[in-house]
Amino acid sequence: MSIEEYFRDESGTQVLVRINRSNIEIYGADFERPSFSIDKSKDILNFIYKGALSVWKDFKPREAFSEGSDYDEFYDKKTDNNGYLSVNNQKLNFSREYLQGKTLLWYRFNKAKCQSFIFDIKNMLEVSE
Repeated sequence: MSIEEYFRDESGTQVLVRINRSNIEIYGADFERPSFSIDKSKDILNFIYKGALSVWKDFKPREAFSEGSDYDEFYDKKTDNNGYLSVNNQKLNFSREYLQGKTLLWYRFNKAKCQSFIFDIKNMLEVSE
């Protein structure tokens, strides 16, 4: 069972956020790289955070403490490819080295990556508000 919701970035690029039993995935409908302004995209951030709380019962945002918890990169076994998430200049930027298929997986959060991501975003929002 999964929970899904669609979001659009400022340029109109649509993504699907899928909350699964063990992870949270970000999909796109085209090859346009999604990029979300942190202060204008609290809806997607809240959806990811609430999804993390429902997937991992003991979920607590925390600072990255290892490569495994650093959210800048994930490995997709299915395509033998990496996905990237960067947070800079108050923007979330997704990218992939290689994309295939009609529904494009941009990124997959495991628990540790999501904890450090939410930790950083919460700190950025406290500073920018």
